[in-house]
Amino acid sequence: MTLLHTLQIETSRDIYGELLADTYSQIHADEFHLSPEMRHWWDALVAEYPHMPADEFLPGNGRYRYRRFDRFYFNPNSGELRIMPHVDYFQDTDINQVTGGIVRKFAPLTDTLARNPFLHELIRFDFAQFPMSAELRAGTWQVDVHMIRVVARAGEQGHPTPEGIHRDGGEYVTVHLAELDNVAGGEVSIYDDNRAHLASFTLQNVMDAYLFRDEVLWHGVAPLRPWIGNEGVRSILTFDYHYRPALQRPE
Repeated sequence: MTLLHTLQIETSRDIYGELLADTYSQIHADEFHLSPEMRHWWDALVAEYPHMPADEFLPGNGRYRYRRFDRFYFNPNSGELRIMPHVDYFQDTDINQVTGGIVRKFAPLTDTLARNPFLHELIRFDFAQFPMSAELRAGTWQVDVHMIRVVARAGEQGHPTPEGIHRDGGEYVTVHLAELDNVAGGEVSIYDDNRAHLASFTLQNVMDAYLFRDEVLWHGVAPLRPWIGNEGVRSILTFDYHYRPALQRPE
């Protein structure tokens, strides 16, 4: 049975039920179904990844990761999404022991990216999968949007999560594979609250995804290396959902 959650993105997988039972869900690309309009805007978003600026806050002065970051105000009742003023990014050391405690400056989304209809629809679609109380579903949320591109080069691994096993700091986190070319590695591992290993899997096709309850799980991704030749690429689009009942609607 197809579970219809938006008019333009559908899935045949019971993501809600898996999150409720297991606190994480892995979705294969062929389990997503996009309207032609959404497919067009998804392709437009993916085309932006090769043009992202470098992440200047990597351990050992690494130059393998590129990214953009911004935050959105989200009202689930109305579906309204509004971009918030751009700010620096910060995580506590208790959830990120490598770059936690550091104020990191990431490039914002471009105006074109911030208005991309697929981006907005996917934020709403992902949220519709989350099991939660009526109180949380009626409240306002801050959604952190991260576009991250990792390049693995001969002689230099690319690290999707140089911080290792970590949390992002939200109630829920969703990760969608946006680009994959000539890389080996990249195994995703999920851990419980005591950091006991629960599952491992690899995103293999563009639009593969996983969703999880960040407040009760930990996660990490193994390093990348080129499959053949000198360079490989792996890009993701990831959302951190933070419950913010007092969040003010930006003008």
